[in-house]
Amino acid sequence: MELENAMISSSSSSSAGSREYKVVMLGAGGVGKSAMTMQFISHRFPDYHDPTIEDAYKTQVRIDDEPAYLDILDTAGQAEFTAMRDQYMRGGEGFIICYSITDRQSFQEAAEFKELIYRVRHTYDIPVVLVGNKIDLEEFRQVSTEEGMSLAREYSCSFFETSAALRFYIDDVFHGLVREIRRKESSLSMIEKKMKRKDSLWQKLKGSLKKKKESTT
Repeated sequence: MELENAMISSSSSSSAGSREYKVVMLGAGGVGKSAMTMQFISHRFPDYHDPTIEDAYKTQVRIDDEPAYLDILDTAGQAEFTAMRDQYMRGGEGFIICYSITDRQSFQEAAEFKELIYRVRHTYDIPVVLVGNKIDLEEFRQVSTEEGMSLAREYSCSFFETSAALRFYIDDVFHGLVREIRRKESSLSMIEKKMKRKDSLWQKLKGSLKKKKESTT
């Protein structure tokens, strides 16, 4: 897969013809959000990342033979509500909620991030992917695969277990979220078309009733 990536600035814009997807990475500090992002956009594992720093990246890929321009916000690990967090919660089209399979506390915090999204958007119908990272550290596992799957069912979202260190299933996570955003857009488009057809039928019905009334007077 050919990737074009760069650290973004506020003046950056998507390439012509590419749909831009605003993706927000959420999760406790140290679960591997930044490592996942860096592996996805540049195929490299960072030696060190300050978990209190929020970064933003852009990358262009093809998903299901369609161009996709991903604007990825890699957030700091704190789950508390802030004005800045309110802004990106409102602007994000899809969310990747991460925890470490070696850290039960991070798994428990994943539910807090889901509720944080709801507090801002007032709906659970937001594209989300749940990720259990660090499967390369299986001997230190504290969260079972079944627990992750159960939480994903509660969220009604896709679930992946990944290794940012080994780059296992990283592309699947981001591609899966884009597919979910596209699926939702397609569903909304169908609903809008149905509503327009209903409006059109209603207008035709009112028009025919008006003509009938005029013909009887």
